[in-house]
Amino acid sequence: MAPEEENGRYKVTVPMTRHFPPEMVHSSNAPFIVLSGLVLALFLCCAPCLAAGYIYLDTGEQPTLVAQSEGDTRYYPGDTFEMTVLLTNRGRDSAMQVAPLLTPGAYDPSTALGVTVRPGAGDAPVTLKSLPIVAGDIGSWDQVPLTLRGTVHQDASPGVYYVPLLVTYRYAYAIPMVGPDFSTFEILYREKEQVLPVTIRVMSEVRPAVISEDALNMVPGTQGYLAVEVKNIGYATGTEVTLRIVPSDNVTFQMVEDSVYFGRFGPGDTAPVRVRIAVREHTAAGSYPASLEGVYRDADGIFRNTPQVPLGIPVSRGAVIDAVTKDLTIGTGEKETISISYINTGDTPAINAQARIIGNQILVPVTDSASLGTIGPHETRTAQFVLSAQSAIAGKRYVLDTEVKYRDGLDALMLSDKMSFGVDIQQPTGLNAITSNPVILIIIAGVLVILIYAGWKLRRRQI
Repeated sequence: MAPEEENGRYKVTVPMTRHFPPEMVHSSNAPFIVLSGLVLALFLCCAPCLAAGYIYLDTGEQPTLVAQSEGDTRYYPGDTFEMTVLLTNRGRDSAMQVAPLLTPGAYDPSTALGVTVRPGAGDAPVTLKSLPIVAGDIGSWDQVPLTLRGTVHQDASPGVYYVPLLVTYRYAYAIPMVGPDFSTFEILYREKEQVLPVTIRVMSEVRPAVISEDALNMVPGTQGYLAVEVKNIGYATGTEVTLRIVPSDNVTFQMVEDSVYFGRFGPGDTAPVRVRIAVREHTAAGSYPASLEGVYRDADGIFRNTPQVPLGIPVSRGAVIDAVTKDLTIGTGEKETISISYINTGDTPAINAQARIIGNQILVPVTDSASLGTIGPHETRTAQFVLSAQSAIAGKRYVLDTEVKYRDGLDALMLSDKMSFGVDIQQPTGLNAITSNPVILIIIAGVLVILIYAGWKLRRRQI
């Protein structure tokens, strides 16, 4: 009895025809005959199993699963990826027909049953978003595509990394016949767990990082500069590099000069990025979001964008001039010297400040401007002006305006808001009351004339 090979599969059959001698003959070979009878009896006992066409056999075959990534698996730091992985069963198809009671191919130890895949990051600089994947049954040389989703870490170093896939499944390794008269088939399984690696490659890139910021004259209503020191913390060298600053709000800010260019930017190199920005008037002080963006040519001659780097555009209050003096009291007269104090409540100096008062028809400035010099933050300066209050009416209050013009940090001429202060006119007292009252002056003049005339007459009589 020998197995026959049919289409690469093995089928074992046992003929059930029994041949008996026509009669029993006693001879001197009795021991041989007895032994032959025992062998025949053992054969007959095994006949029910063999009649079913079954042979109990553990072939030692089992599934052989391999994982291989498909397509381009090169990614840059910060990339979000969807990677297709083919899960292939390279186990040899050794399916065996197990009697007519089972369907053909029911016993195939190379089939992986109930395959489940649990992706893990391992040592790869990635964060995976894929849940465990149920791949089902995978037969010999079958393929099942899997999709892995994840993100490469922003600070990932270039290199080849392995992403491990924890694969669990079971397979049938034998089907013995059990039960009365060996009439029941029982499938025996083995559980298996293995780790299958798939590779990804993290590419090098130019990655700028802001290491310092400095703002010059970033105040509302004028232009200023934002200077940023940038370092390449990536592992690639870029050529024809352009870096620019892009504000999130293009209404508050207008970029007058928004970018810089340099020919080479290697790993560890630093470079200054200085841009000119116009700030809208009445913008509140604070930090406004923006980003550092760029483009460069890589080693393959391909232009690539740099990762965006967030930064802030600081806006200062600038020089804010206010009049400390709010009220003055003067008397009527031809000229009156007044003093007005000013304070800088802002956070930048007012350079070469010049104060001016704005008169009216009643209070007429004789000297309407005065130099204040440079007024630093929270500093106070006092200026003196000369007013003519000849037409002013005693007891009344008049209002005058004043303003200060100055230079900012970029030597641009700036003008403060107008400030107002009150001037109270009081009745003159003492000598001022006499000299400022025309009636009294006329009386005094008349008395003086009479006295002079009387003196002259007296002197004539004495002569």
